[in-house]
Amino acid sequence: MKFNVASSILALYSLIGFIGIIYVGFDSNFSLLIGIVLYGLIPAYGAYGAWLRSRIAIVISLLFFISQCIRSIGTDSLLPNFAPITVSFPVGDFSNGQGYLIDFFAIFMVIFLAMLLKEVTTTKP
Repeated sequence: MKFNVASSILALYSLIGFIGIIYVGFDSNFSLLIGIVLYGLIPAYGAYGAWLRSRIAIVISLLFFISQCIRSIGTDSLLPNFAPITVSFPVGDFSNGQGYLIDFFAIFMVIFLAMLLKEVTTTKP
């Protein structure tokens, strides 16, 4: 049941990511490609892997959400600052374009995926 819930959440995240990428105007094709990979393909692979209980897919999704826990807000970033589902708390001064977002949804997903990874690694040799 937990793996089905995780797969559903990741599939929804990926679907919202693909829809959001269509409507967000990226500056370059490279940023668009990074956005598609980060917010569409990795969560979709994680959803598929959680459904099949794949260690590699869960680890990749776990690493992705670890990278999303604290995000820098600024225009000089190579990575697009776009999260399909977020519950963020701002920290810092945003008046000059400098600050950070602490994403509680990403932290929840890290904890949830870590529990699933622990279950997969203890049940499979």
